[in-house]
Amino acid sequence: MTTQPEKLMQMQAAALEASRQAATKTLEGWQKLAQLNLQTARASLEQSSEQINALLAARDTKALTELVTSLARPPQDQFSAYAKAVYSIYRDANQDFTSMLDKQVAASNRQLAESVETLARNAPAGTEGVVTLIRQSMAAAQSAYDQVNQAGRKLTEMAEANLAKTPAGSTRRG
Repeated sequence: MTTQPEKLMQMQAAALEASRQAATKTLEGWQKLAQLNLQTARASLEQSSEQINALLAARDTKALTELVTSLARPPQDQFSAYAKAVYSIYRDANQDFTSMLDKQVAASNRQLAESVETLARNAPAGTEGVVTLIRQSMAAAQSAYDQVNQAGRKLTEMAEANLAKTPAGSTRRG
């Protein structure tokens, strides 16, 4: 079975476009992460400056001790907010990639189904069983893909629900 040059060129163009879209989404994700890190670094620098000024303004040992003790506590709410923001960037990028992958899988399945139908039309007599086997294999593979995809989505939903339930500032100790 030969592929027409026009069809091959269309497939290559579609693959190139999918690669471009994936690269664009990847760069957008990295850009968002870089912006978040810059904001976090800027806020940390401002907080450090405020803390140094507060330490320098302390007039007695008791005030200095209390200030040092309060500054020694890790800012868990800030870390939690940062982690949630990073996860949000990841989730958005993952949704974009999943959408692109779903479209690519659907297009590939259509192309494969068209090829099987062309094969079935041009197959010699007595090969109906082979064609039926191929169709059943395709259906089984699609069903398995759908089940794995659905399980992955449920797992993601459960993880997001657990993340949403986590109060700011809480940590787990093993």
